[in-house]
Amino acid sequence: MDVGAGDQGIMFGYASDETEDCMPLTHSMATRLGKTLTDVRKSGELWWLRPDGKTQVTIEYLQKADGSVEPKKIHTVVISTQHAEPSKATRKKECAGYSGPDMTAPSMEEMNKLIVEHVVKKTLRDIELKNGEPAITLFGD
Repeated sequence: MDVGAGDQGIMFGYASDETEDCMPLTHSMATRLGKTLTDVRKSGELWWLRPDGKTQVTIEYLQKADGSVEPKKIHTVVISTQHAEPSKATRKKECAGYSGPDMTAPSMEEMNKLIVEHVVKKTLRDIELKNGEPAITLFGD
């Protein structure tokens, strides 16, 4: 019997009022970051990305006197993704059927910066917190 990898799912056993979809905020953020990562890859915006990205979000919370919690800041955003070889791979070789101007994949440092701008910040601007503020207000120093 072939059962596959067996580690491809995440299950939560509770509902939360942190988000409109009743999922914990960290889960909603991580899921939406993964979707944005896929979107910028498929659109060609970050053509050097490859499939199979992973995301993880850790949030620091403030506990109130009544026991409720509210997000204080985003502690950590981790994105792990496959990518073309930095500073060497070319778009014409990486992207089948691409006929536009050729370009070279950015350096690793530049890839990281582009992912923060085009994936992390873009996604967090689109997520609204319970207090009506965009989630990007929790991101940064």
